[in-house]
Amino acid sequence: AEMRLSEAIDKKLLSPFQYFAVSDSVDLSKLKWTRGGYDKNELQNVYTSNDIRVSGIISSLYKYITDIDEVVGLGFCVSVEHAKYMADRFNSRGIPSIAVLGESSSEERNNAKRRLISGEVKFIFTVDLYNEGVDIPEVNTVLFLRPTESLTVFLQQLGRGLRLCEGKECLTVLDFVGQ
Repeated sequence: AEMRLSEAIDKKLLSPFQYFAVSDSVDLSKLKWTRGGYDKNELQNVYTSNDIRVSGIISSLYKYITDIDEVVGLGFCVSVEHAKYMADRFNSRGIPSIAVLGESSSEERNNAKRRLISGEVKFIFTVDLYNEGVDIPEVNTVLFLRPTESLTVFLQQLGRGLRLCEGKECLTVLDFVGQ
């Protein structure tokens, strides 16, 4: 069977969402393009040396989110270092966050999920790990913090927040769109 996203939302099979394309000030025009995408190391270097970008991300978060205390969020990053960097910077600004990585044990992953759902942390930052096979219906905020060249990957990541959950009004998506 095949169904369009809008039809699935209308039939209340998926959560409604609000999508915000936020202008990202990072200039990617000088980065190397290889194998259908930006060079991951160059992206990592640009994104992990830019506290101004982090400030913009957090400002956008407060602009589009009604109540930070209600956030159950996932942030999709370009690399392990980027995920660690984002969790560190969010923590330093008072937004409890963790990085969950491919190297994280099953116990660490389960603990991270529990901490996110309980509200102990507001964000899990990850790299491709939560694209599929992870079910956290409570997720109500998704941050796209890297270029996504693949529609399939974009939809998989978006889908992490489209699960229905009692008390969830909608999913808020902030997509930081580069120049």
